[in-house]
This record gives sequence, structure tokens and C-alpha cells, in this order.
Amino acid sequence: VVDVVAIGAAREIAPLLVAVIMAGRSGSAFTAQLGSMRLTEEIDALRTLGLSPMQVLVLPRVLASVVALPLLVFVGDAASLAGAMAISEPLLDISPLTFIARVDAELAFRHVAIGLAKGAVFGATIALIGCRAGMTVQRDARSIGSSTTSTVVQSIVAVILLDALFAVLLQELGI
Repeated sequence: VVDVVAIGAAREIAPLLVAVIMAGRSGSAFTAQLGSMRLTEEIDALRTLGLSPMQVLVLPRVLASVVALPLLVFVGDAASLAGAMAISEPLLDISPLTFIARVDAELAFRHVAIGLAKGAVFGATIALIGCRAGMTVQRDARSIGSSTTSTVVQSIVAVILLDALFAVLLQELGI
């Protein structure tokens, strides 16, 4: 039980849950921010000043997502292990010391590294989808709302497809 919880949380559950939350929170925020900047012609003003909106607005958001999501996945890993440890004693009669010893023996670094790598890829994907949607918003307020909703749906679908791709790739590589 401990092995399945630790490995499953590190490789699958934490990266997926954090990515879905980030898609709803940050992906939609990127779309709304950039969409309102497009609506108020701030992006055109950046171009007039000779600045690239991609370098000034998109690149920092993508880099921040690539760094932040793996950190959040790590926090998710720790929270899932803490929750599993807390519930394992009353339900399964597994002491916290036994739980920690089993996690230490069975949770290899590669499982955590795979989850963190997935987090970086999911973060970049969510940020790119959100920024693209924000930069292509039509010049009306209704478009911002529909683009924001579309960003969340597209990001979640992309994360699920990328996770499936990771599963197939890792299975083929035997990792």
C-alpha cells in the first residue's frame, strides 16, 4: 500500500492535480491579463516602443510556470505522503515509522524526477496555451471571457494528453 501511494503520488497524482489547478488558476489569469492588455491597446504600445511583446509578456510567464509547477508538484508530493501517513495508522495499522521506512526503501529518486519533469512540461504547456489565447483575443470584452474558459479546457485536455504520451514513452523506455 505504501509503495503504491508513494510512487503513484510522485509520478502521476501530484503532477496531474497541480497541473489542473494551475490551468484553472494561472492559465486563465494569463489569458485574462494579456487579453485585457490587448483590449486596452497596451500590447500595441509596447510594439510602438520597439519592445517585443513575446519577450516582455510571454517569456517571463512561461519561464515562471516552468519553474513554479515542479516546485508545486514537490509540495503536492509531500502533502500526499503526509496525508497517506496520517490515515495509514488508523485504517491500516501502519505506524508512521514503518510508513517512512517503507517510503525510504521503495520511493526511488527517478519516480520523483519523472513527476518533476512532467511538472515542467505541463507548466510550459499551460503557460503557452494561456499566453497564446490572451494574445489572440478579439477587441471586445466578451472575447476575453470565452478565451479564458477555452484556455482552461484546452490546458486540461493538453495535460491529460501529455500525461498519456509520457506513460507510453516511459513504458517503451522501461522507466
